[in-house]
Amino acid sequence: MTKICRFLCLHIASLFVLSFGFTNVAAQESFPSKPIRIIVGFTPGTGSDVVARIVSQSYSGILGQSIIIENKPGAGGMLGPEFGAKATPDGYTLTLASAGGLIIAPAMSKSPPKYKAEKDFVPIGGLAKSAFVVVTANTADAPQTFQELVTRLKEKGGYFGSPGTGTTTHLVGEVLLKQAGVKATHVPYRGSAQAMTDTASGQVGFSFDTVAGALPLIRAGKLRALAVTSADRITSLPSVPTVSESGVTGFSVVGWWGLLAPAGTPAEVVNKLSDALIKSLNNPQTKSSLSAQEVEPYPLASSAFGALILKEAPMWTDLVKENKLVSD
Repeated sequence: MTKICRFLCLHIASLFVLSFGFTNVAAQESFPSKPIRIIVGFTPGTGSDVVARIVSQSYSGILGQSIIIENKPGAGGMLGPEFGAKATPDGYTLTLASAGGLIIAPAMSKSPPKYKAEKDFVPIGGLAKSAFVVVTANTADAPQTFQELVTRLKEKGGYFGSPGTGTTTHLVGEVLLKQAGVKATHVPYRGSAQAMTDTASGQVGFSFDTVAGALPLIRAGKLRALAVTSADRITSLPSVPTVSESGVTGFSVVGWWGLLAPAGTPAEVVNKLSDALIKSLNNPQTKSSLSAQEVEPYPLASSAFGALILKEAPMWTDLVKENKLVSD
């Protein structure tokens, strides 16, 4: 009787394991079966939020489920990733990632961050990217080219503006000046508008900004664009050379956004999300809507996006340390 009971128990247990396995596989095959939310660590209307909402429209159609954008601003963009890292790893909660919130803000924080990009997340893929631009006043006595700016800085130094200390834009400026072999004193502003206005009036020698932030005054003839930081020239400023073309060979740094899932998300789910994301970025309406924001699609597969994060994390972290940007 005991042997029979043991046999039956083992048989029932085996059936349960098999049943659970089939159920789990079926659940992954039918993914997604309910709405997906994307956590954005910034307020509605910011660049990150706008990019997420644009891409989510075509992404939703391809996945066959509605996508909810959930804004969780705070802690310099860290609150969103903190929340996303703790979510159930089932593919239904994704986090919008950028260098600012994922890498730079944690590096600037005196307290240990509550997440690590390489440990607590699995990459889904690249979403969008945006070049930065070096600008100066559009006057006869201001530098006419990036090479001329570098020459002047080598001779007598200077001052440069950005939308704020520790922003990605500020640090792009620092890494470019370092690679160009020159130095300039940083003048932080509280946002792009005043930085661009003071640059146009000559109050500060030159500035770094996103293309979207600088373009209105460039088109108005108030600012002169000297170079863009992307590997290739950009559509909205076709006559403006890249930094690499302007003497800092091989330089290419852009602002980027991508999607992450919590560590432990099944590979099959990650692959479905990644494939759908790349398809959505090829949607003509998505491309057009991103272009209107001076942003380009950045269709990186999961592995390529993961490699980008691993490559850039030490660069941004080292810049924070070099510029003594760790908060008190």
